[in-house]
Amino acid sequence: MRFQLKLFRDEDGVRALECDAAGMDEARAVYAAQGWEILSAKPLAGWKPSHAAGKRFPLLLFARGLKSLLDAGLTLVECIDALRDKEPEEPVRRVLADLGDSLRTGLSFSRALQRHEEIFPALFRAAIEASEQTGEVGEALTRFIAYEQQFKALRSRLGSALIYPAVLTALGGLVTVFLLTYVVPRFSVVFVDRLDQMPVLSGAVIRFGLLVSGHPLAAALLGAASLAAIGFVATRKAVRVWAASRAWDLPGIGVRLRQYQMARLYRSLGLLLRGGIPALRAMEMVRVLLSVAARTGLDGAMAAVREGHTLSAALREQGLTTSVADRLFAAGERSGRMGEMMERAADFLDEEVGDYLDRLIRLAEPLMMVIIGAIVGGIVILMYLPIFELAESVK
Repeated sequence: MRFQLKLFRDEDGVRALECDAAGMDEARAVYAAQGWEILSAKPLAGWKPSHAAGKRFPLLLFARGLKSLLDAGLTLVECIDALRDKEPEEPVRRVLADLGDSLRTGLSFSRALQRHEEIFPALFRAAIEASEQTGEVGEALTRFIAYEQQFKALRSRLGSALIYPAVLTALGGLVTVFLLTYVVPRFSVVFVDRLDQMPVLSGAVIRFGLLVSGHPLAAALLGAASLAAIGFVATRKAVRVWAASRAWDLPGIGVRLRQYQMARLYRSLGLLLRGGIPALRAMEMVRVLLSVAARTGLDGAMAAVREGHTLSAALREQGLTTSVADRLFAAGERSGRMGEMMERAADFLDEEVGDYLDRLIRLAEPLMMVIIGAIVGGIVILMYLPIFELAESVK
């Protein structure tokens, strides 16, 4: 949380400043260790830098800008100040200002980032922490940028592929709702006296129309309540976990979901291993990035590593490798380039998942058009079928 302190030191006099710390004791200790006398300290209520900017902090843009400035020869503090000065968003400026203040007080960059853990993910902080021991912060930023770009590219590919099916489904749903709630009720009043003489499906559609036209408010409330209930259930964490675990067992799709999770696991582990993070600690850090089903396998692999198994053997025993990945990992362990081989295995899986998505969407688009057309056309035919029968009886 944020604290306001009034400090005194012979060579600097009295100064008032703000800092972010886990607690009051930590805030006092940081400045007391630098020879400041703490005159007063109080928490600032109502503002938390991490919370205020967490959802819109441009992490990838920050990493790119920081890398460029470091390559240009600026010091880390100068880089943070330059990024702060050009930032138009006040919440982001506050976070950057706090990072600069923390660095000026003598904290390491990784420790300064730790104060904003809601903004800076564990992978980023760990990569920076490891690089501080070797002085290769720029290289760590390069690896993190590549990691984020690869993950963002796959996510963007999925999002782009789903736009057309989503629009088609939404339009088809709106047309269906319009037919059932507006057109069918107006057709229904014409056939009130002929319900018993209609085909079963036509009669069901007409009765539905009569029910809606007779109780429009109740129908609207029931529809709204149904949508709210579906939305509530869909947003429950337990439901999402259950659905994700069931999806792993689906033929075809389940295999691709496993590949997607393994690609994320490999890329994250590769980033940390290349940064010098020990394998077991890296596995513990990436665990939170995986689905519940994948975490179970990773937990087993972590237990095997603790017992002395190699990383490749531990992952293979838990079904967290493919034939290609298994060979790459074995080569990586022999050559001491495990992190690089992890990233290569992730590239293979990303391509496989991306190609599968492309094929699936190409198949799904015409299939969805056929299904939506059949639903809309079926409703229209069921509405007009009584008219055809009435015309036939008149003849």
